[in-house]
Amino acid sequence: MRFAARSDVGLVRKVNQDGYMTVQKDSGIVIACVADGMGGHVAGEVASAIALQSLEETVSRGKLDHPEQLLVDGIALANKQIYENSIQNPEYSGMGTTIVACIASHERVVIAHVGDSRAYLYSSSSGILQLTEDHSLVNELVKRGQILPSEATHHPQRHMLTKALGTMEYVSPECLVHTWQAGDILLLCSDGLSGYVDDVRIEFVLSTDATLEAKVDTLVDDALHQGGNDNITVVAVAMDDETVRRN
Repeated sequence: MRFAARSDVGLVRKVNQDGYMTVQKDSGIVIACVADGMGGHVAGEVASAIALQSLEETVSRGKLDHPEQLLVDGIALANKQIYENSIQNPEYSGMGTTIVACIASHERVVIAHVGDSRAYLYSSSSGILQLTEDHSLVNELVKRGQILPSEATHHPQRHMLTKALGTMEYVSPECLVHTWQAGDILLLCSDGLSGYVDDVRIEFVLSTDATLEAKVDTLVDDALHQGGNDNITVVAVAMDDETVRRN
């Protein structure tokens, strides 16, 4: 498996409250995560950093033969640490973060997420599929039929989350499992990408013959060209033929 990642502060904000983590085990399994922090001053940056560190610590100690539980445990620890920090430190009051994390083996990808950072799966045979469902107010409005999907991108409350790490004492991540095959690409991103670059363009970029690193760079650059009003983070994990043969 191959992976590439990039995070950019964007063209408007002074602090990058996004963060990512990528780890490849000796077995070839890839653990990846994107977190998009929120809060005043550096609070969002602190929240996303805590989330990534907590998940990495949990994964390093845990057994990869139970990936769903490992992700749930890591996210629970992250939520606890962020919540306690926000209570103990007034300057961090109200901080939180989204999280989307995966454990990718040669057979399947296991994903857990909270908030509106997304996971997509690209396949040359079926195109792009959004695997996660945003935990956001606008997504709830779309599901209720109160607004059209096309209105969600520009809705004034598009950044309001219905669920985030660290804002409550307990939070339950949404988990899913998806099979994949050689040539497929798993994409994790913050809304700095998904809010500015549509799925059609993301699919096109992932379908090109460029390197994985170049595809990630192109997507980040696309978001910057659309205004770069938010922090942008993209992580791509690719299943290649060599991985399949080796396993």
